[in-house]
Amino acid sequence: MRMTRLLPARLRRRLRTLRAGGAGLDRAARGPLPASSEFLHVVATRHGIGVFDEQWFAYRQLLLEHLTLASLDAQTHRDFVWYIAIDREMPPVARQRLTALAAERPWIHLAETELKRDFVPDLVAWTREEARARGKGWALTTRLDDDDAVHRDLVGRLHESAAAYLGAASAAPAILSPTLGCNWVPSEAAGHRTYHHSPSIGLSLLEPASRALSVYRRNHSTLAQKLVPSGVSVRHIDGETMWWLYAHTGLSDQQREGSERMSNVAGHPNAVALDAAALAQFGITAEGLRLLRRTPEPEPHETLHLLNRRGLDVEQEIHDLREAMSRSGDGDAVLREKIAKLHAERRRMHEKLIR
Repeated sequence: MRMTRLLPARLRRRLRTLRAGGAGLDRAARGPLPASSEFLHVVATRHGIGVFDEQWFAYRQLLLEHLTLASLDAQTHRDFVWYIAIDREMPPVARQRLTALAAERPWIHLAETELKRDFVPDLVAWTREEARARGKGWALTTRLDDDDAVHRDLVGRLHESAAAYLGAASAAPAILSPTLGCNWVPSEAAGHRTYHHSPSIGLSLLEPASRALSVYRRNHSTLAQKLVPSGVSVRHIDGETMWWLYAHTGLSDQQREGSERMSNVAGHPNAVALDAAALAQFGITAEGLRLLRRTPEPEPHETLHLLNRRGLDVEQEIHDLREAMSRSGDGDAVLREKIAKLHAERRRMHEKLIR
């Protein structure tokens, strides 16, 4: 299936106008918010690293704009940087679209990277340097996928928790975990409340900036188990607020062959239709939801989970050759040629993902 016109221009313009106006009125009504004096807050997202299919990006950026970006645009506390890691060879149309979004939002930082495995070390290096440049002693990093959304009060709640922790003169790092959220299927606008002690969305790590390794240093499910023995504190953000929306779509590499994740969510015994009021808590507009529901999901040629695994194998080969170059010197033309061929293979594998 070819998606030649995912977003009509008229609807794109209308949605941008509505969102910009609404966000401005909300911020004016609330007044200025205090800056975080002690820590730099970085919300970190991977966006299509290793993907080169324009059709994949056409739908994925629909989700990014009207879920992820919408939820950050709506935050009641704005003192954060959204670090978006992208492939240095990102398809031109997708890059132009993302660059245009970032141009209107100085709190977005686009970071080019070579491989998926470079995301964490690149994020760590940037966070440490940015915290040093801003005179911040601590760094707070938060996980956020490029197809999910967070409650409009999450940043503020994280800052309150971080400030309280630092106010107690704590010296060890701290995990901040918003435990309650919602699994949902955007195409059905249906989902159910869910709990996770260490979620993949909104999970945060507060660390001394000079030694920060970021919340992505471990898999989200095992972060607390791995770090608590070394003295790291854990603070759950509880209550009845659903802090995050975990979107289940066919483009997720978690949607494996034969998986019933989407049907299990939409058909859950406790699933409910999320109305406009519920979604507004995440910055999602009624117009944005209509676009998501009326736009057909693309059909990949095969499960993206398998493609992802093969792509990581090629990345490993590139990484090993880079290590060899660092030992032999950058002037090794043979190794450079091998790396270039592997990058070309990596591109071919991920250029035609969609039917």
